Amino acid sequence: MIELKNTVIFSDFDGTFSEKDIGHRLYKHFSGGKNLEIVNKWKKGEISSRACLLSEAELISLTLEELYRYLDQFPLRKGAERFYQEVKNAQIPFYIVSDGCDLYIDYVLRRFGLSEIKYLTNRGRIENGRLILEFPYDNDGCERCGTCKGVRMREILKSFPVRPRAVFIGDGLSDICALPEADLIFARGDLLRFCRQHNYEAIEYRDFFDILKYLENLKNGI
Repeated sequence: MIELKNTVIFSDFDGTFSEKDIGHRLYKHFSGGKNLEIVNKWKKGEISSRACLLSEAELISLTLEELYRYLDQFPLRKGAERFYQEVKNAQIPFYIVSDGCDLYIDYVLRRFGLSEIKYLTNRGRIENGRLILEFPYDNDGCERCGTCKGVRMREILKSFPVRPRAVFIGDGLSDICALPEADLIFARGDLLRFCRQHNYEAIEYRDFFDILKYLENLKNGI
């Protein structure tokens, strides 16, 4: 049983809470791989996440039924459901913060009976076979992201009378803006490499059972 006081946990979705990067695979599948050149430009820092996503969306054509059928193949990361139930039972606020799209995040969470999880992300809808993306959040000057995870975390943390400890869980380059806001970082993949290259202290994890074990052993105070 987790026993952490004054703590809020934030998790990325694609490749973190979900086992695979669903958004990337979705664009790749429905564009026939035409999105890869755009993604490479984003990874090099040549274009923003918002520009990358809008360009990817322009490449694909699909119906809502086709999207849902495609999404049915993707599992959550091992231990994700157990992890959420544990933090819920411990009354620890938990948020998914994502630069993905609510169309697939909402569907996947509902498929696993986790629709109550609060998430903040870009919005999408399908009109006449086209994916239309919207970016509803003010990113407070961040030009890198569609939905800036760092800004979302700051907003939530400021809503508490006393700033709680912030735990962040991620795996990719879209998580970079979250790092300065986090007191405890769990990282894997590209995010872990970034943390090591830029002197962010991060704990490597494979799945949510690893994180759960660490937090269960963590006494109050970092």
